[in-house]
Amino acid sequence: MRLVLMGGSLRPASLNARLLGYLARTLEARGHEVSTFSGEALRLPLYEDGEPPAAAAQALHAALAKTQGLLIVSPEYNAGIPGHLKNAVDWLSTMKPSPWAGLPVLLCAASPGAFGGARGLMAWRATLANMGALALPEAITVPHADQQLDAEGAPTDARTAASVPRTLDAFLALVARLR
Repeated sequence: MRLVLMGGSLRPASLNARLLGYLARTLEARGHEVSTFSGEALRLPLYEDGEPPAAAAQALHAALAKTQGLLIVSPEYNAGIPGHLKNAVDWLSTMKPSPWAGLPVLLCAASPGAFGGARGLMAWRATLANMGALALPEAITVPHADQQLDAEGAPTDARTAASVPRTLDAFLALVARLR
């Protein structure tokens, strides 16, 4: 399958960037074609209606037009979507054809807090539903990620290490059914 992973933080030592890297490597090891958009690739000019999309937004749009599924790996900022990721979504929402309509999405988050970024993922669900994307009900959340992700982004606690492959399997099954 062709999959796009989008997210991470602009922070150099991002827990979500580590998780994104781990998920990308895991999916590639399973034989999937993976494209990642994180860090500088998501540093877009602020969305302004009527302005032409930046080259980076066009590249992301082109990748989403070809993908079969999207994984969003997102930090939680004040129980919401980080500004740089919401800005990318806003740019994409103006581009035709819509990359969101019917797109299967798996939401993922890592956080040093006890909720693992789950509150931010609720904001993502509302935004994605508004655009017609199909978010899997399950999500990958890693609480206490500063202690429960190794240097390569792999979960070190047994519960999360077991839930990640199950959630990936559920997502890939959804993508196979829809695409």
